[in-house]
Amino acid sequence: MALARRRGALALLVLAVLALAGPAQAREVRVFAMQPKLGLEWLESRESFRAHLTTLFEREAAPHLRGPDDPRRPAETARDLVLWPESVGLFAALTGERAALARASGSLELAILTLLVTYAPQAAYYAARFPELATRVLQTRLLATALTDTFGRAVVEPFAEMADRHDVYLHVGVDMARGWRIVCADREAFRPPPGAERCDVEDPVRVALLRDPSEPGRDYAYEAVEADPSVMALVFDPDGRVIAREVKTYLTPTELGPDEGSLGLDLVPGEVSGLGVVETPVGRLGFVTSKDAWMPDVVEKLDQRHVDLLVQPEFFVGTLVSTRGLWNPDLLKASGYSALVRLPSFEALALPEMTGGVFSFYADHQSHIAVKPRTGREPGGFLVGQPPAPGLEATPWVVPDPIREDEPFDERRRRLGEAGEALAPGSGVRCTQRPGPCEDGHVETVLWRDVEVLRAPRRKPYRGPRVRTPFSPARAVSPSPRPQRNAAVARRGRRVVVAFEERVGDRDQVFLVRSDDGGRTWSERVRPTGRPPGATDEWWPAVALSPEGVVTVAWVDVLSGRERVWISRSTDGGRSFGPPRPLDDRPPADVAQWRPALAQGAGDVVHAVFVDERDRHPNGNPQAGVWYARIRGGEPEPARRLDGGRPAPLAANLDNAWAPAVAARGGRVLVTWTDFRNYYWDVVARLSGDGGDGFGPEAQLNRAAGGFGASPQPVLGRSRPFVAFTDFGPGEDSQRRPHPMYDVYVATPGAEGLHRADHHRDAHASAFAGSACPAADDDVLVAFQDAATGRNVIRLARLRGGTRRGRAWRVDDGGAGSGNAWRPRLACSRGRLVAAWEDERDGVPQVYVAGASVREIR
Repeated sequence: MALARRRGALALLVLAVLALAGPAQAREVRVFAMQPKLGLEWLESRESFRAHLTTLFEREAAPHLRGPDDPRRPAETARDLVLWPESVGLFAALTGERAALARASGSLELAILTLLVTYAPQAAYYAARFPELATRVLQTRLLATALTDTFGRAVVEPFAEMADRHDVYLHVGVDMARGWRIVCADREAFRPPPGAERCDVEDPVRVALLRDPSEPGRDYAYEAVEADPSVMALVFDPDGRVIAREVKTYLTPTELGPDEGSLGLDLVPGEVSGLGVVETPVGRLGFVTSKDAWMPDVVEKLDQRHVDLLVQPEFFVGTLVSTRGLWNPDLLKASGYSALVRLPSFEALALPEMTGGVFSFYADHQSHIAVKPRTGREPGGFLVGQPPAPGLEATPWVVPDPIREDEPFDERRRRLGEAGEALAPGSGVRCTQRPGPCEDGHVETVLWRDVEVLRAPRRKPYRGPRVRTPFSPARAVSPSPRPQRNAAVARRGRRVVVAFEERVGDRDQVFLVRSDDGGRTWSERVRPTGRPPGATDEWWPAVALSPEGVVTVAWVDVLSGRERVWISRSTDGGRSFGPPRPLDDRPPADVAQWRPALAQGAGDVVHAVFVDERDRHPNGNPQAGVWYARIRGGEPEPARRLDGGRPAPLAANLDNAWAPAVAARGGRVLVTWTDFRNYYWDVVARLSGDGGDGFGPEAQLNRAAGGFGASPQPVLGRSRPFVAFTDFGPGEDSQRRPHPMYDVYVATPGAEGLHRADHHRDAHASAFAGSACPAADDDVLVAFQDAATGRNVIRLARLRGGTRRGRAWRVDDGGAGSGNAWRPRLACSRGRLVAAWEDERDGVPQVYVAGASVREIR
């Protein structure tokens, strides 16, 4: 016993030392969202391409740079981040003499065919080096590889020079081979160009083959080292060095190829677990290029990695503001801005947009920068045709909006839609001034804003007013000066356990607390993982509690080298835990696993689900699937995959699953998740009636294709199963009123009908992160983040037969000055309810709880 106490004291000492390291110091940086207007006139040559972009930067951005704190150490003390849009580099393919016929072709398809002829020598070289490229039905991937030298010379060099000259961190969107090297004619005479540090290979014959023939004096060339051209976010430091190449995961039909039934550019999608944080003095940057910003698995993984500045490079092609169809600014707002509001780690969003276009590829949307709302009263701008959005600033559009305060909404959108249609190629509306509502009259500009990054607030207990609720006063379960998140809660009678993460130094550590009086008082924290303090990040805890007080905890850590799910077990009510063990150790060591969820079954059985990447897409990339395993007496049984089915062609290499959850009652087990099989995120469920031995067919729960379902939570009522989930649907009647944005719904697998749990009706307001538990009979209690004002509060509604009864009650009791509350989790037992969530009322986010009688929630 004394030895155990000494070990515990030593662990606490190690954690305290780790905590002293602390995060980087908070600082204010200036973020620039560049908005170039694409046109054929600046693609005539490499020089004109460079000149147009450099002139825009020098005219609109350079005068506002803050500069480094210490010019002798610009990379460490830089205070400026310059962000260019998606695919700026792609159009360098149309620069120079070799591309003159392509520029004159009139269509992207003919331009590609013309470039294939022009770049035939380089294509032949790469076809011999990478024979798999030559066998593809389309030759666009081969062409993108053959263009490596053009992209290196016309894109990498000028942007590296721009970053170095102005001592800024800089991003640019490129579509090119992920890896390249410098081939030079003579190592001794070689002088590295901007962005390069050395000559990798000496070979004058190869230089002559790969370089632009109009530059016979250039003594080097860029050579692709892999046949994997992709959409990338290329990041330069203030010395002009490439420090990150973040690959886009989810591609659009234009970017996909014959493997997905598309005649597009045939680019290679990134791995589902490939995106990470780019650590810089100007923020912990996370890049979600275009479509990735709508993908819940991508943004939630970046949130988990503590990204604080979310960057969404865009060329939002083919979605002009129009009098018909979905109002596309609403769709754009459902991406990065909604992620900023929904997820805790993101402190700011920057979306640089490219406007204008070539051939039929045009975009007209607004760049914007937003900071996280915390009071609900922050001033905010808006994208055209929308109500104000707290914390958001956007670039001007081609016409004023609104033209007067009382402009009727339908008239406003009709006027704006007509202006948007006038911008389209072939509209016939000639421009007399620019910008304006006329063909090719798009806005070119730069938006900049100061934002705080690397934020590290100090804990200061909240003393402000409290809102009256039917719940007990909210309280922190384990007050700490360090940030906490991702609460998981389980309840049996008066026993309650809460597991959560806490940031200790630069590591996330899982802790658990218990209550024997229904949540009135809480024990000291324990470490259920059995890991040495600070040895690894520990993420996404899940917890189950048996009637006998056996506690099972699951989490993800990377101690084995990749993200893997582990479990541990306590037979004394959560006071001590046995050694950790893998939930499923059959996959190879390099396979990643994510997001475990647990549900206590009958007796000593625990049902577990998790995301696993052991299977592969046809192109060889890891495929994220949902796997299920039973744990009997602490022993996991072999896991088996639950998601399946033939994907839609566009999702052939993108068919991933995410956010699994599980509920159990008697012999019934209900598993839910979100699935990209149809090229949109659908909420699906499978039900077992025999304790998990077998599962019925998948049931889709969201109402229509084309939406973005997220965070499903299953509930087993006395006679019916239910699933609560968040969804953004295609929208109806968006020309007359704003889109209702994200809402929380409840559905029964296999039954008709979809029912709203939130109270927003048709308002342009979002609700996120639904969590549910059963009440009496087939009533369901659903808690959710209410983000109607931009600031998140926690509410709870009761549904009977799928229909909401009464009001949506406040759960958290923080006043207007208490900041945000996120990600509620519920547990019900014997007529009592306990809710846990993340709350920043004390400055540092803490896990809070509150309890109530189920009967009081009406």
